[in-house]
Amino acid sequence: MSSAMQPALLSDATAHTLGCGRRVGRGFARQICQSLLLLPLFSLILQPEYVQVLGDLETKSILYRGTIGPLRIVDVALLGLIATHVIVWISSRRSRVDVPRSVAIPGIGFLLAIALAAIRGSLLGGANLFCDWRALALGVGMYVVFAMWLQTQDDVRSAMLLFAVFMTVRIGLFGWEFVGGGGDMVVGVRIPVFDGPTLSAVVFTVILAQCMSDGSAGLTQKLLWTGLSTGGCLLVLLCFRRTFWAELAIGTVILFVIQKPGRAQKLLLATVVVATTVGIMGPTFFERVQSLNFSSNESEFSQDNPDHVGEVLDAWEQVQKQPVLGIGMGRSFQTLRVPTWKEESVMVHNALLHVWLKYGLLGLVSYIWFHFAVFRRLWRIRKHDSVEKTRLPHRGAIRRSGPSSLVTADRRVSQKGPLATAIASAALAYLAAQFVVSLGFAPWPYSSLQSTTLIAFVLAMAMAMAGAHLCKPQPSR
Repeated sequence: MSSAMQPALLSDATAHTLGCGRRVGRGFARQICQSLLLLPLFSLILQPEYVQVLGDLETKSILYRGTIGPLRIVDVALLGLIATHVIVWISSRRSRVDVPRSVAIPGIGFLLAIALAAIRGSLLGGANLFCDWRALALGVGMYVVFAMWLQTQDDVRSAMLLFAVFMTVRIGLFGWEFVGGGGDMVVGVRIPVFDGPTLSAVVFTVILAQCMSDGSAGLTQKLLWTGLSTGGCLLVLLCFRRTFWAELAIGTVILFVIQKPGRAQKLLLATVVVATTVGIMGPTFFERVQSLNFSSNESEFSQDNPDHVGEVLDAWEQVQKQPVLGIGMGRSFQTLRVPTWKEESVMVHNALLHVWLKYGLLGLVSYIWFHFAVFRRLWRIRKHDSVEKTRLPHRGAIRRSGPSSLVTADRRVSQKGPLATAIASAALAYLAAQFVVSLGFAPWPYSSLQSTTLIAFVLAMAMAMAGAHLCKPQPSR
């Protein structure tokens, strides 16, 4: 090799090394910044927004209790965070926020229904109109925030692992407090935690861990994910909340149907967790299971069943009186069948009736359309072939860039497949289970900031993995 060629080769090698080092450094710095932003938002998901059972208002976090003008502290903080990310998004040419047209169209329809309901509510004397759709609006904004930090496959993987580690710690702390004599009370039984959105986040964690366990190649990873799924299942069952028992059961059944691998493991896991719960709770567990029959109120665990049924019947009567426009936002309806529980209500423990009552027929149609569009999109993501054929460059490009470009393209696409399938499957199973449960005697999930923040994160992960910028092969230099 001539001496003239050596400096050129050394300079190329040095430049390549420095370039790789800069990319690694930038990637590490981005992960640190991502963690600093996401961890407080994950904490918000598990911060109870509403007073638990008959607790004192002072037990609420200052984020929800304190106000700045008409807004809560948490509202002001999130609106500032959302505005900052929207400005960066608009100013950037590289950052993307993927919103499929099939999902955006019904979403716009629901926004129109909100506007009409706000006008109707204000004309009929409704108060605090923003309260009815505040959590939904903030959830939409949080989708932009999460999407800005989930631009690449590595971003999604690091965010998902950060969420899993965070939930592992919190589930462990809930269990430790329960074993030490702490926790909440429901119907005279001590449970680890009562807060509904918190338990729903645990349900998603269980479903995500099951999906990641099915796709794990190594034994150690599989055991870690299985351990997280088992611990989360046990926590949900010990909390005696029927809504989240149903959410967990339906989500697991959906995974059992759509994923052939790991079916025996899921059955074994369910058997072990139920047996452990029975061993801890004893006969009270079976009494709580019997209370799932809403036509009965014989036991102390089913005494509130008539109240839930009565509230739904009262709401149905109101819908029949005003089936097109509803009652409007900021207004309540009389609950004549549940006088011992409440004289009037601002929310129905049934999602479809709640949407129909508050946002009218347009809101109901848009709500159902939006969810089926999301489910269809998630199904298409998980069914996407992880080893799809990429478009090969022409011969001239092969001569210029060499075979490494093809190897890089194949590797990126094949690595995308299992992670995208796992995340899309978890999102589909969780959101579909939540939707089905909300058709019964469960509150509208979008009335809680905790729930909308979690849903925004789940959708941002799934949509980011489906983005075209993740599939497009990029030749290496």
